[in-house]
Amino acid sequence: MDEYRGPERRQAALTEDRVALMIQEAVSKALTTHEQHLMLHMDRQFASLRQTFADAFPGGDPHGHRIAHEKAIRNATGWDKLKAEVVSKFLTGGLWIAAGWLAFAVWEAFKHEVKK
Repeated sequence: MDEYRGPERRQAALTEDRVALMIQEAVSKALTTHEQHLMLHMDRQFASLRQTFADAFPGGDPHGHRIAHEKAIRNATGWDKLKAEVVSKFLTGGLWIAAGWLAFAVWEAFKHEVKK
């Protein structure tokens, strides 16, 4: 069967080409719009991250920030050592008092037995 190649067929071919071109343009426009939205989102996220770092590092000084944390850790360690020493001294003093009281009680018991 012969294919008809009259004006209607050319019109149909032009319409198919036009539709393909319209689809391509629509997809391209959608991708460009999506890319713009994505870039805007990423820019906002990076700005937020930049602000977080600026807030975390006063004056934009990460080295100073680290040093401040190290100093805080040393101070906390110092307080822990001091508390441990105080508790140790308190317990040692308490044991000496208990030993003295026990020695006194034994001495008084000994004196009482000797006087009998």
